[in-house]
Amino acid sequence: MADSLHDLIAHSAPEDGGEPQSLYCHARNVAGMAAEFAAPFESETIARWLGWWHDAGKAHPAVQDYLTADDPSPPGPDHSSVGMLKADEVMGLLAHNIAGHHGGLANQSGENGLSDRIRSKRTDDRIGEALALAETLVAAHAPSIGARDLPGFLQELGAESRTKRGYEFWLRMLHSALVDADCLDTERHFDPERFAARETEDSISDLWAQFEENQRALMAEAEPTVVNRRRRDVYEAAIDAAEQPPGVFSMTVPTGGGKTRSAMGFGLRHARAHDKNRVIVALPYTSIIEQNADVYREIFGEQVVLEHHSAVRAEAEPGDEAPPERWRRLATQNWDAPVVVTTTVQLLESLFTNHNGRLRKLHRLANSVVVLDEVQTLPPRLMNATLDGLRELKAHYGASILLCTATQPALTERPGFPEGLDERTEIVPDPAGLYDDLRRVEYDVQVDAPWTWTDVADDLMAHRQAMAVLNTKDDAAAVLDELPADPSILHLSTRLCGAHRRRVLAEVRCRLQDDEPVRLVATQVVEAGVDLSFPRVLRALGPLDSIIQAAGRCNREGERDVGEVTVFRPAAGDKPYGNTPQGAYLRGCSIAWQLFQNDPDLDLHDPTVPRHYFRQLYDSSDLDEADVQTLRAEFQFEQVADEYRLIEDDTTPVVVNYGDGWSILDDVVETAEHTEFVNRADGRRLQPYTVSLYEHALDEAVRKGNAHELVPDLDLWRWDGGYDAGSLHEGGTDGGRGLHTEGPTTDNLIV
Repeated sequence: MADSLHDLIAHSAPEDGGEPQSLYCHARNVAGMAAEFAAPFESETIARWLGWWHDAGKAHPAVQDYLTADDPSPPGPDHSSVGMLKADEVMGLLAHNIAGHHGGLANQSGENGLSDRIRSKRTDDRIGEALALAETLVAAHAPSIGARDLPGFLQELGAESRTKRGYEFWLRMLHSALVDADCLDTERHFDPERFAARETEDSISDLWAQFEENQRALMAEAEPTVVNRRRRDVYEAAIDAAEQPPGVFSMTVPTGGGKTRSAMGFGLRHARAHDKNRVIVALPYTSIIEQNADVYREIFGEQVVLEHHSAVRAEAEPGDEAPPERWRRLATQNWDAPVVVTTTVQLLESLFTNHNGRLRKLHRLANSVVVLDEVQTLPPRLMNATLDGLRELKAHYGASILLCTATQPALTERPGFPEGLDERTEIVPDPAGLYDDLRRVEYDVQVDAPWTWTDVADDLMAHRQAMAVLNTKDDAAAVLDELPADPSILHLSTRLCGAHRRRVLAEVRCRLQDDEPVRLVATQVVEAGVDLSFPRVLRALGPLDSIIQAAGRCNREGERDVGEVTVFRPAAGDKPYGNTPQGAYLRGCSIAWQLFQNDPDLDLHDPTVPRHYFRQLYDSSDLDEADVQTLRAEFQFEQVADEYRLIEDDTTPVVVNYGDGWSILDDVVETAEHTEFVNRADGRRLQPYTVSLYEHALDEAVRKGNAHELVPDLDLWRWDGGYDAGSLHEGGTDGGRGLHTEGPTTDNLIV
């Protein structure tokens, strides 16, 4: 029997040589790192205790025999239950962290819940022996903990659900600190070169200096227009506001008002002023993320800006990458980067997931500046949990939150909306004056007499450059059917794969810049952040924020005296996003129509109008449809993760016949048939050539012979139902219509 943790091993020797890692060294290292990661939320001592106890079960001879075997086959004897039982004795909720440090956070109760596991392991003789042994070995190193070591904001646990949710969020943060520390020390043992590749030397102060110099040069070169003058005003207001104490801020700026750079300027200056660790920018769409990340990389260089989303493509296999690409791949695991640009889905779902792979980075949000861009896209059905998470980050984890949009929603607390944010500080001193100065379009609202698709097509053809934005893909297809065969006509929707959409967008920009004829038929994929500037935009009646966002693609740079935006009510077409009146999109359409009917002269340039609209939207919505907040108060981590999903429907990507899509698919299939899995790099190679189908309709596509699974159970699907790629990628003028199939509508198939 071992006399000390020094005599036991936590990890076997690396395959390329070296010594095993002792249980003492691993526990000490994890305890130290976890304490460091938990310091921003006053939880160092408890995190240190978790680090010492998380692998205490490895002290048992059965686990040691497994670790020293010549060819051990996973998973090996249970070792996490030992620390779990000790945590249950000392501070019950901590049992979640040790029990789940490999498998993720479990439900507190129910089938396979933590409570059942604790009861079962209490009667397991081997676990009992291991616990007794661990107590003699670990006690000399682990600190003793009690209620006194809880952070100040959790010193007293009340009976109310809000207090319990505070504990639940704290457990998530604590779990993140433990899991990241465990992963990093394990990596340092088995692959010290990879561990070293994570380092970046750039400080927030250095990045601010680079940004300030770049911004100064940009403003010096800018033409002395009203738009550029007001962009300068927004930027200077953001920099001034950055000196204010940490909290929740809003930046209400019309499209084209310089929000992207001003938000980053605020983030860096605020981080420098208040010793924050990083700036995290979250946006709803990958197209905007790529656009913004490119801007930031031009300023800061490659190995500073972490771009984290599903469409990021690896240029080389793991191990063969250039240092910046290897750093990005590793940094996506835990967001250890000074600047992170990611999706709203990635950020917010990480707050409420139970999976270690996504939870690992959560502690990095503490003491950071979090920028939520296009905040109007937050789904109402999850609003209570979302705002609760943001409120926790601000109140107890040292984060500052910046909410950016041209259509600021009504997120502050008020009667009937108790889950709203307590308070926020508007950065722009005079939003109304800013919107008035940047008034670049005139709205013509025609929602009384409905328009046919022929009316829409005729209007497009009557103008040399124009765009029509429809509510659904089927509506866009109906307009295309009414248009003549003309090379000026292009189409943009999610029926096109990502690579195809990028090609079409590039073509549209070229034609606009070269003053060539271009008529674009699109869906909402062009709204929010896509930098197009048409002289005329048609927008089907939709949610008010979508109408205003579409108008942001008209006369964006103020090239003309005024742009024309016509809002029309379609005579035909599907109800957007389903036929249920409780759908948020359809509800938004109805509220917008009511606003127009009640006030025919409604001024969409008034920044208070969107707040009024959103207040009605939220007041008429169930802001916690799945009862996520109750599940959180019951510590049902798995159920919370299942219910808190920004995109409701499960989807399956199918690879379409566009560009190199099918040839890449062949390569990936050949590899996957041997390895029986698809690695992340191959998944990202395929992603630009996929169209996502709703899961519930995939069977229909298979039955019709439109989709085929090439490797069972690995989600490698090829679309054989037809794909109109057009000819742009071959130097032609036909933009193509993307995925198509015979039979009924594909709108309820395609995301």
